[in-house]
Amino acid sequence: MISYMDNKLKLSATFLVAGLILSGCGATGGDSSVGNAAPPTINKQMFTAEVGLTARQRFSSALEKLENGEEGPALAELEAYLIEVPSSNSARSLVEQISTDSSQYFPSEHFNVNLTSGVSLSTLAKKYLGSPLKFYALAKYNNISNPSRVNIGQEIKIPLTQLAQAQRDKDNSLELETLAETNEQSFDELAMREKSSDALDDTSDSVDLPENVSVLADVIPIAPKETAESILNDLQDLIQNNDFTVAIEKLTRLKTFGQFNTLGRELAIAAYTGRAKEIAETDNLLAATYYAQVGQLKLLEEETFAAFENFRMATDLDENNDQAMEEMLVLQKEIADKYHREASSAFRRQELDLAIEKWDMVLTVNPNHSSAKLYRVQALELKEKLDNINQN
Repeated sequence: MISYMDNKLKLSATFLVAGLILSGCGATGGDSSVGNAAPPTINKQMFTAEVGLTARQRFSSALEKLENGEEGPALAELEAYLIEVPSSNSARSLVEQISTDSSQYFPSEHFNVNLTSGVSLSTLAKKYLGSPLKFYALAKYNNISNPSRVNIGQEIKIPLTQLAQAQRDKDNSLELETLAETNEQSFDELAMREKSSDALDDTSDSVDLPENVSVLADVIPIAPKETAESILNDLQDLIQNNDFTVAIEKLTRLKTFGQFNTLGRELAIAAYTGRAKEIAETDNLLAATYYAQVGQLKLLEEETFAAFENFRMATDLDENNDQAMEEMLVLQKEIADKYHREASSAFRRQELDLAIEKWDMVLTVNPNHSSAKLYRVQALELKEKLDNINQN
């Protein structure tokens, strides 16, 4: 009896895996000719934008349609969106990708990478081309008609743009850079020790002043010059005392010294977040601006999930903050795509708990992700059946 049930469960798992493969969840191997067919020429006049959508719903719909290779409907939604939000660079970029032949959009020179678990065209576009939104142009470059249907191990051509070349060189020289940084730190420490030693020598060689000369009386007090280091010290004190308003003023001055370093970003995140929480109910628009700034800083820290959460809070507080809304939706797609693929891979390895956990993360960022909801339920059912067999 148990052997019969085992066979039934294996058959159920086989059907579910087949479903994952056919839905383009990043399955290993298989015939990808359907997903790699050249995109058809679309007559955009055949398609009209859906009536009654908000700007947020329309942009999200356009992204989803492009992800599924529905070029014509996506273009209609984007053009309607640009009527509502004419300043949207993201929408204009997507329209350009649809309207421009890939041979004109990217150089013909390229290098190849292989898709690994959790990697999608969006993540490759972000890493090598500077924006996850360029996933569609990358799909066209590779003659992939449905960007959602790519497989683990599939070879993807990356156009050799300047940014892609720089990132490729960075990947190849990572170990050398790490070694160089270690040597540089050692050199700096040695230089500091030598400098300290010289300072002690200078002190020992100083000339004694006559006792009857009142030096201090002639010294005119001079206000200390403000430096980036002094501002950082002030920021730490202000944030510790929850004085976020003054801390944000200090951040404005810190920006005059250039880009924030790691400590500067951490302090800026703390100041903007603290102030946003204080004024969320009394000044929602300014609070939304602060959350959006935190989102941008989190992107610099490569904390994608945290960036998404902050852009979502900004959008919730100010529905007219189109830039925050677009950033949120782009990250929503990127995160959901990544974890959905990882969940699918975990399921094929029969790691059901991990698969369910990954699909939970997909639904955290996108509760309406239909594939994640469907396969999560099936994984739970299969897990329950396996648990029942093990108990018997």
